[in-house]
Amino acid sequence: MRKRTLVKTLVISLATLTALTAAFAAQASAKRFVTEDGNIACILRSKFVRCDVTKHKWTAPPKPKSCEFDYGSSLYLDQKKAGFACVSDATGATVMYPAGTKFVAGQNSCRLRKNSKIKCVRKDEDGTLLWGFTVGQKTYSVF
Repeated sequence: MRKRTLVKTLVISLATLTALTAAFAAQASAKRFVTEDGNIACILRSKFVRCDVTKHKWTAPPKPKSCEFDYGSSLYLDQKKAGFACVSDATGATVMYPAGTKFVAGQNSCRLRKNSKIKCVRKDEDGTLLWGFTVGQKTYSVF
């Protein structure tokens, strides 16, 4: 009976360790970054990108009726399109990087540009541009 309890404890411990390792690996795979002025914070993963803009002078499209959270200050791109995000949390980004820095995860990439702007794009396997966005304090574009 004691041997069975020990095996059960080892199996549970191994399962817990595996789950924790997967959680840390997923967290580590996310790239988080902030513009030099601290105004734009992003998270980049292979399946999506999201950038939150603290201060902006542009007007976002009308908030969709389906959005019950914050809207108009976050842009995203995923495996299907780019646009404005309905969000209820923050990116968790805190580390600032200079203009020219590029981050890549899978088919998604973001480059920090002059004047604290960010351009994020998704390309297909051949490198052809699919969609993306550029955002800064004064302007944004979704393409």
